[in-house]
Amino acid sequence: MKILETSSKGLTKEEASRRWELYGPNKVQEVRRRSSLKLFLEQFRNALNYILILAVVISIILGDTLDAIIIIVILLFNATLGFVQEYHSEKALEALKELSAPKTIVVREGKEREIKTEELVPGDLVILNTGDKVPADIRLITSVRLRALESILTGEAGSEEKVTGELPEDTPLVDRLNMVYSGTVITGGKGSGIVVATGMNTEVGKIAKEISVAGEEKTPLQKKISRLAIYLAVIAFIFASIQAILAFVRGIPASDILLLALASVIHFIPEGLIAVVTIVLVIGVRIMAKRNAIIRNLQAVETLGSATVICTDKTGTLTKNQMTVRVIYLNGEVIEVTGEGYTPIGEFRKNGAVINPKENPNLQLFLRAMALCNDARLISENGRYSIVGDPTEGALVVAAAKGGVNKEEEEKESPRVDEIPFESELACMATVHDFTDEEKYVYAKGSPERIINLCNEIYIRDQVIPITDELRKQVLEVSHEFASKGYRVLGLSYRVVGSKYRLAREDCGKDLVFLGLVGMVDPPRKEVIEAIEKCKTAGIKVVMITGDHRETARAIAQEVGIMTKKDLILEGRELDNIPEEEFEKIVDSVKVYARNEPRHKLRIVKALKKKGQIVAMTGDGVNDAPALKEADIGIAMGITGTQLAKETSNMVLADDNFASIVAAIEEGRTSFNNLRRVVLYLITTSIAGGFILLSSLLLGLPIPFLPLQILWINLVTDGICDKTLAVEPRYRDVLKDPPRPPKENILNRGVIYQIAYLSVIMIIGTMCVYYFSLHSLGLSYIWRGYEEPRTMAFATIIFFQLFNALNIRSRENSIFKIGLFKNKYFAVGFLFSLILNFSIVYVPFFHQLFEITPLNVYDWLIVFLVSSSILIIEEIRKMVAPKLFTKTR
Repeated sequence: MKILETSSKGLTKEEASRRWELYGPNKVQEVRRRSSLKLFLEQFRNALNYILILAVVISIILGDTLDAIIIIVILLFNATLGFVQEYHSEKALEALKELSAPKTIVVREGKEREIKTEELVPGDLVILNTGDKVPADIRLITSVRLRALESILTGEAGSEEKVTGELPEDTPLVDRLNMVYSGTVITGGKGSGIVVATGMNTEVGKIAKEISVAGEEKTPLQKKISRLAIYLAVIAFIFASIQAILAFVRGIPASDILLLALASVIHFIPEGLIAVVTIVLVIGVRIMAKRNAIIRNLQAVETLGSATVICTDKTGTLTKNQMTVRVIYLNGEVIEVTGEGYTPIGEFRKNGAVINPKENPNLQLFLRAMALCNDARLISENGRYSIVGDPTEGALVVAAAKGGVNKEEEEKESPRVDEIPFESELACMATVHDFTDEEKYVYAKGSPERIINLCNEIYIRDQVIPITDELRKQVLEVSHEFASKGYRVLGLSYRVVGSKYRLAREDCGKDLVFLGLVGMVDPPRKEVIEAIEKCKTAGIKVVMITGDHRETARAIAQEVGIMTKKDLILEGRELDNIPEEEFEKIVDSVKVYARNEPRHKLRIVKALKKKGQIVAMTGDGVNDAPALKEADIGIAMGITGTQLAKETSNMVLADDNFASIVAAIEEGRTSFNNLRRVVLYLITTSIAGGFILLSSLLLGLPIPFLPLQILWINLVTDGICDKTLAVEPRYRDVLKDPPRPPKENILNRGVIYQIAYLSVIMIIGTMCVYYFSLHSLGLSYIWRGYEEPRTMAFATIIFFQLFNALNIRSRENSIFKIGLFKNKYFAVGFLFSLILNFSIVYVPFFHQLFEITPLNVYDWLIVFLVSSSILIIEEIRKMVAPKLFTKTR
């Protein structure tokens, strides 16, 4: 108080306003927020764009202004499309933002008042109650059994009781019990404290700063597109150089040589590729959003589709984050409890038969102990139940309510008069309650080992008898059996004492009567088992990383299908003792990591990436942010996730459902398949056109295509069909395919072989039509003229493209099997392309511009028969060897 110049009356209104101007709003700044201008300019940072910009410069130098304008329009269109999608993705994320503790109770000028959390300043006196989210870093000055759940910051699952005393200056964060931190939750008690840090100066803010300065790594798709652009550029310039040399040798004028080189470069570079890549990803983003996966950047679509490993936390991702009592052991009797979540509806069953808990005195006493030795509360709002307090204690309150024991009613009849809060050192909690004027009841709960050792008697079948070593052994054996099934196990006991009895902290009660054991579990989501099975089918490994004990983690992992009894599980302390080289050797074999801290998660992700895996990492807490950043694809929870986790991630699950990840993977794979389909289509035309130009020079023929004709081929015919191919629906279950090798390029061997095979058909067919069209006119080389042969060649390659587009809709299935009109966008685009291409041949305006001439019926018959050969040959190939190219990697 002295350092921050405040008092028990809090700050004045004027002083609070002055400090707000000095320190700024109490909120964590967004990670790497880009301005709209920067976001737009980043759309041009791509190797293909650089090549197109060079083509613009060459066109301007040669005076081909129209060519330059068309290419510039393409660049601007693509950049605008990418900008709009990423901008809307950011807006969608903002709609999911969590406003941590939006209102806070403070004392100002001696009065309690509620203010906006962002208005808090250092020196404010804050009132804290059970269920509150801590709004800033606060030094406690009062504490009445105050406990805080700090797992999002420390990684520790339990909640610690806080103190107000002074601690050594070098006390680690996890042991600073006189502090509560921004973003954590008060799970019990009440207290007050002085704000010592706000906004980016809090512990959460410091983590955000560390993340915000980290470098951004390119996604696999960005790398693949860049590599493809380099390959295409090299090929284009090699071909252009060869053609320029041949033209020079033949005495072609320098200006015509430059035009020839430009035509070759333009033909080899599919100008529409970048736009189509963006469109494919945008479509994937929109479909994923409908399936509850919000993508924060376009390239993340493909990255998720190529994931080979998903590293997932257990609580809240695989499970419901709702502890549920499943079993009660009453010293010889095993009673099962049904029901899910916090709804107090369920049955008690013994040996499979439903029993009435009110007719079992032993069970009633046990349930009363669960309800009274407890700080959690069950609340109902609009028919929905939730817990205020610790989830473990909440599970006990719900189970008691299922058995007809209401906590509030019990507390009215037997009010609490003394207690020893739970502490990890004591491993137990005890409460004292008035019963009559002369008697009190002591209830205690804690670890089975601790509670059983505090007891000298045991309650068995309505009788209290002395406890023996054999009975203790039996209880502990049952406890171990429950733990091996994934239950969190607690022991409960009681004692009747006199009216003057006082608890002693050292013994947490003694001479107690042991009541029994309760086993709880955080149940897995119903859809998780199916989702994990789909991952196995898709060849994706699921790894669970949790802070739970080994046996609990093993049980849950086996229940949902992540691991079998023979699979490897590794604890954090074991991981600490493994050298990096040794860990990298076994990392692919580990299915579950137990008792882990955030630093372990980061190490695991790094090791998997070194092994060549594409790693997806799920998380929701602040402690997950570094691992989310390091992973190839970070997946944050939209409901339970902190703002920092969302800002760090590539994708946000709107429903926090693991099954939505599988849906996103499916869409990611579909998007990549469509992208590969489009690349196959575009590159086939580019390769065929390039070799047709080169062949004409080698054979001493005039050039069959002029630069503007090439632009028409690439932008109109290709540009319409490729965009409609980008929305081709799935014709098979893509999750049955094995994952692509992480280093596999878009142009794998199968695609390259298919490009070569289809290109050869197009080259031979077009050159034959062109050659025989020229034959009657003589074979002298000139740059201009020969409109009819050029028009024939022009029409032939265009119709080759259209028939080939029909082929490429499915690389395995016949066009007649998948249906001509299943992709309505393709059907419309195909028809529109036909109209445009007939228009350019017959509308006089285009004749001089493109240097072409109308064709007669006989000419069209030749064009149609030759160009349709590519469809006929492919249909035969699909009947004989449908997987010829798709199985080849």
